[in-house]
Amino acid sequence: MLVSQHYGRFIDTLCWSDLPCDVQEKTLDLVSDWIANAAAGFDSKMGKALLSFVPLQKGKGTSFILGNLQEADPLSAALINGAASHALEFDDTYRSGLFHPGAPVISASWAAVGIKNPSGSRFLSSVAAGYEISMRLADTVNPVHNQKWHTTGTVGTFGAAASASMCMGLSAVQAAGALGLAGTQASGLWEILPDFPEAKGLHAGKAAQSGLLAALLAKQDVFGPSTIFEGSRGFFNAMVSEHVNIKTCCEGLGDEWLLTRTTIKAYPVCGHTMTSIEAALKLAKGLNFDEIEKIEVRVHPVSLGIAGNPAPKTELEAKFSIAFCVALALAKRKVTMKEFSAEALSDPTILTLISKIGLVADDSLGGTESQRPAKVSLKFCNGRVRSETAKIRKGDPENPLTGQEQKSKFLILVDDVWGRKMGETVFGAVRQLHQYDDFNTWLNENIFPWQKKIQPSARSMGRNNL
Repeated sequence: MLVSQHYGRFIDTLCWSDLPCDVQEKTLDLVSDWIANAAAGFDSKMGKALLSFVPLQKGKGTSFILGNLQEADPLSAALINGAASHALEFDDTYRSGLFHPGAPVISASWAAVGIKNPSGSRFLSSVAAGYEISMRLADTVNPVHNQKWHTTGTVGTFGAAASASMCMGLSAVQAAGALGLAGTQASGLWEILPDFPEAKGLHAGKAAQSGLLAALLAKQDVFGPSTIFEGSRGFFNAMVSEHVNIKTCCEGLGDEWLLTRTTIKAYPVCGHTMTSIEAALKLAKGLNFDEIEKIEVRVHPVSLGIAGNPAPKTELEAKFSIAFCVALALAKRKVTMKEFSAEALSDPTILTLISKIGLVADDSLGGTESQRPAKVSLKFCNGRVRSETAKIRKGDPENPLTGQEQKSKFLILVDDVWGRKMGETVFGAVRQLHQYDDFNTWLNENIFPWQKKIQPSARSMGRNNL
């Protein structure tokens, strides 16, 4: 059986009741986290730019944009919500696959709801299907693929097609055909870094939109090649420079649930900076910065390639700078959205600390390209040295956010967008979504009543509280 056919059968047969309790709970966590990121990221540079030329369409049965609760055609909603949910670098991530699954996968399903109203459990199952398929693909092609291709843009397109296909009730044959069409659209090059990080959001948005488009076409029995993965000019051969073990992309599907290994981030930064932040925070207490002569940060070579920018010029570039993030952690003893500001970029203390930082690529720390330890060493003027190493990031499966920490993150992200009361309502409502026979009823009870209360003046999202 071809990979696309295997995936099509999985999409066609998966039910919410098939998911173990921990997988169901994690799916709800991931949807909550995505909603908050999509709502808050609407005010990003990319979000504003996309919204400025995408025509909004009023009317029943359409999709909508989370940041301002305004209706839009499904393809536009997928694009904007997908880009917005990846814009703040606070969305979920899959460590071993070098991949952000939520932005493309959930954005596509959320938009598909406007085309065919599913049950809450079917929507959630479609999210799980998109995660399971795309995470396996990410593991199969990486780390080689991610050296040049942005996995969220490429593999994310398949995940989006899978989730949208299930959400709209496509057959196994149609779902396989949608994956074939998704593969012909998969894209996203790493040439965007370090100077154009905003384009990462576009990759996620296009993946969501392209995956949804593939599912819409397949619903009309317009298919792509069934050999899209293993064909001589298919995804594996075209976008991976080394041999791919095709068996790995289907192993354990429906039995081993990879989505439980997703990281829900504790810090609004590129994942390649997070262990450096953890190590720096351990060292931050009681420091006299004048006594520090030199700071050495040892990281995996891949991390240095992605986040080695020593002199970020914008708030978003700062999130892709190990040097800035370490200096910020040492200076402020915390790393939140509030700290990524124009003031921080010119803060004398942070700039002085950055000038003392030396970044070293070191694969002897252990770990892999997906699990990237970091070691931060402070050398003081008196010759004393203090060092800390971090292997696991807060939010990783081994050290997950607590339920209260997830709720706090959600509420702070959406506070300037929707207000506290709506945030509380939506966060609680997500936990009940699987009980609804149709998704629109859930929206009508928990989202749409707030539309008139979200005034244009309240949509400027300062994000200064996180």
